[in-house]
Amino acid sequence: TDLRLFTPVPVPSENDIFSLPASEKETFLLHYNQFLEQDIRADKAIYQYLEKYVSNFTYDGETFTAIETLKNKKGNCISLAILTQALAKVVNVETSFREVSTYPIYKKEQDLLLVSSHFSTKLFAPEQEENKNWIQAIRAGTVVDYFPEQSTFYLGNTKYPKLVAKFYVNLSTQALIKEDLNLSYSLARAAFQFTPHNPELINLLAIIHRRAGDTNTAKKLFEFAIQHNLLSSNLIASYSFLAKTLNDPKLEHQLEEKLEQVAKTPFDYLTVAQKATAKKQYRKSKKILKNIIEHYPYLPEPYFELAKVHYLQNHQDLARDALEHAITKSDSQEKTGMYEAKLKSLELTLH
Repeated sequence: TDLRLFTPVPVPSENDIFSLPASEKETFLLHYNQFLEQDIRADKAIYQYLEKYVSNFTYDGETFTAIETLKNKKGNCISLAILTQALAKVVNVETSFREVSTYPIYKKEQDLLLVSSHFSTKLFAPEQEENKNWIQAIRAGTVVDYFPEQSTFYLGNTKYPKLVAKFYVNLSTQALIKEDLNLSYSLARAAFQFTPHNPELINLLAIIHRRAGDTNTAKKLFEFAIQHNLLSSNLIASYSFLAKTLNDPKLEHQLEEKLEQVAKTPFDYLTVAQKATAKKQYRKSKKILKNIIEHYPYLPEPYFELAKVHYLQNHQDLARDALEHAITKSDSQEKTGMYEAKLKSLELTLH
């Protein structure tokens, strides 16, 4: 990557992210030891210490270091995972992390699609001496999270380096939105030390270069990802955007096919369905949407997209049914408001 394009700026070190001042450690240990004296298990003791703050955390909160999180007593899932990890380290409690994909909350900021993945931490219970010889399928422990289980899609376990990288990626994305390309690039480079083969990070670096006017390096980064099969639907969508700006319809078509191959989560398939709808491929779109609904009946978005397809095919009654389903499944006031407004305007056309 060409350093002449960006001026590196200082960013927090790994130690800065997780370190806690002595006074905070003392306060924590005081409570933690009191819990242990009450025969509360180590993992549950950490959770009980954090429990009073957990409800302050939100998906759209900020990404903080452990110290900042303790001071602010709020943040997003990464802030909560970082603080949990920092406290667990103080008392040598083992952790593992889980990453789940949720609906892209922010949608688009200029030409940037922000896909939110959600982290939660599992604090492992201390291993029982007598159980050492047993092979445990699932080790006992406590999950520290504020997110309702139902509206997430399991992506499997993830490791500590991914958490550190996610901290840098979140801050890099925020810097990119503010058009601070030097800071965004410096944070993305820091993330690269932890997860060099992460498609979302390669995507971010490509976007930073494109924003800096270096479409050549951006294209090389996307090509590198495709050659080495480091793919995500977000990366392919960004590369499609670049292909469009480079006026390369052949590449656009290839990437569209690739998007269907890499689809993993219901939201990836939703994107494929939306593209089919835009091309008036209604049969294909409906087939994909009905498949998503069958497997994830609690999601409102596929019903909303299905309503759109029915409406475009002049099946107003079916469109109304799908919209009513979307409203009952909605998990936020914002979505409910949008769905109800669409339903109202649809009903006006039916009278």
